Amino acid sequence: MALLNITDTHLNNAVAEVSWVKASLLPSLFLGACFLVGMPGNCLVVWTVLTKFPQRSFTIMLILNLALADLLVMLTAPFWIYYFLNSWVFGDVMCRLLLYLVYLTVYASIFFITLMSLHRFAVVVFPFTSQMWRRPHVVCRTLLAVWLLAGVFACPTLISASSLNKVGECTDEIYFSDEHRLVVNILETLFAFVIPFSILSICYSCMMRRIRTLRRCKKMKTGKLVAAVVGAFFVCCLPYHILNLIIISALLLKYSQPEKAKALLETAEALTNLHGSVAFLSSCLNPILYAFAARSFRGGLRETNFAKLFGKMHEDTEEKSTKDITASVQAL
Repeated sequence: MALLNITDTHLNNAVAEVSWVKASLLPSLFLGACFLVGMPGNCLVVWTVLTKFPQRSFTIMLILNLALADLLVMLTAPFWIYYFLNSWVFGDVMCRLLLYLVYLTVYASIFFITLMSLHRFAVVVFPFTSQMWRRPHVVCRTLLAVWLLAGVFACPTLISASSLNKVGECTDEIYFSDEHRLVVNILETLFAFVIPFSILSICYSCMMRRIRTLRRCKKMKTGKLVAAVVGAFFVCCLPYHILNLIIISALLLKYSQPEKAKALLETAEALTNLHGSVAFLSSCLNPILYAFAARSFRGGLRETNFAKLFGKMHEDTEEKSTKDITASVQAL
């Protein structure tokens, strides 16, 4: 019996250790790596834009706001690392605020990336209409509207997030009913994934057709970079929204197939760490993509090379629009 008790004790300790590694250590190491890459990388992007571009076009402003959104989510990383390794000691207000910031930046990032693609679409397909993006008051109002819209969509987090249900925990899975949870997940998937990426798909399809019909049309040199930013965000978002679809399916099957619904919910709970990883992984990828693109300018990863890269992105949209309009006028 004593030997059996010792064996059980060692087994329980081993299980607890494996559980701690999966639930605490690995997420902490992941967030730490994202923070060490994303924080200085996005700071470099913001510094470059603020110091090298006194006159900022719509393209440059989108890059700046996307980097600011990434910085906001990175500022929350130390709190989550401490939480994973210890417990939540920052109170209910901080729990709601930090989760709100995470969701705010996720929505803001996808909206800014969608807007960047829409801008390039307008430059290629509707060069006359794209001139409106150059007006300073239009740029400011558009960016402000994006932040406000992202803030509105992130508001449900202030209700569903709490640290009061369990001591030492902070979660965004507090719902009044299954119907409440179903609506939140459907709206989140619809407005943060389905609609934006439908718009992106339509824009890029139309741009490709337009470029093929214009024999003298010079391809934008930085188009691949924007496509890479969009693709990276898509890859990061896809697992999270697949998880949302699993939860939605489970809630819809709860009464008709309760056993299957229970299995789906258990699967969703096992993959719950995807919720946080999406925001942090995508927020540290953009500076890496910029860095690889900036390698074409001699000198490696430096602030001056970032400035040249962003200047080229500006030229590929703003100057191209002007040339297209001039060519259209001359053809009349």
